[in-house]
Amino acid sequence: MTRKKGFLVFLSGMVAVLSSGCSGRVPWVSAAGETREEVQETTANRLEAVQQLGELRIGISADYAPFAFQVQTEGETFPWAGADVELGRYIAKEMGVEAEFCEMGFEDCLAAVAEGSVDMVLLGMLPTSDRDTVMDYTDIYYEPGKQVVLIKETQEKKLSKPEDFEEKTVAAQYGSLQAQLLAEQFPGSWPEFTEDASEAVLKLRLGIVDGVILEEAMAEAAVEEFDELAVSKAVLPCPSSDTTGVVGGVVKGETELLEKVNSILGEVSDRHLYLEWLDAATAQAAALTHTIP
Repeated sequence: MTRKKGFLVFLSGMVAVLSSGCSGRVPWVSAAGETREEVQETTANRLEAVQQLGELRIGISADYAPFAFQVQTEGETFPWAGADVELGRYIAKEMGVEAEFCEMGFEDCLAAVAEGSVDMVLLGMLPTSDRDTVMDYTDIYYEPGKQVVLIKETQEKKLSKPEDFEEKTVAAQYGSLQAQLLAEQFPGSWPEFTEDASEAVLKLRLGIVDGVILEEAMAEAAVEEFDELAVSKAVLPCPSSDTTGVVGGVVKGETELLEKVNSILGEVSDRHLYLEWLDAATAQAAALTHTIP
């Protein structure tokens, strides 16, 4: 694999078009002929329904490695990988049920948990005041690292602090921590929101944007892959929100399910499992091949 083949996968997985939908091929029907909806209507709460159905339906958006990304290796029967996928599997296992993943766009995932067509979502998501109206947040399961601005190497002296980006175009992936930083800390810049981080980096390389906000580890990987890029010395303080940790979302008002998920997340945190999954997912994404235009 060439140096340039690995980076876009490292950032956003293989983003070839995959039809949205759940891993299950047909609607769930019990041996007694009950549909999922009927089970949910006749049980006391969603946790009880999940246990009776024997499956936990999880919404993911497979466009943001190492959290969730698409894999297309030969003989691969499950098309998604990532730390959030492993977390979802673990949560379901600890509940004694199977994980059923529903892959769709970020906004579609938010709509799905709002309407209850999935039980929860894992999106590498930060809690915001607008999203908490449609779901209940889980406890934090990951705290992102330092955030930086990726730029062209030729612009290192000109773009060394946030104010240097005024009237410059800065990109970030839509719905991410980086998008929040862009909105809060670059008010004089022209924002460019992309579907995934790899698109933002490509736009930087093509000269369409002047900077890309990324987590430091991802930015450093980009610099190693592409000689023309560099990390700006601009310092990005933490966002103004109460917390910058990544959370999941559960159907609003389903207290029993939320408490169960949080108890499992506590075990994940105590055993540092998510960091292990994140490291493994990063290595897996980097090992995949991807053709760069």
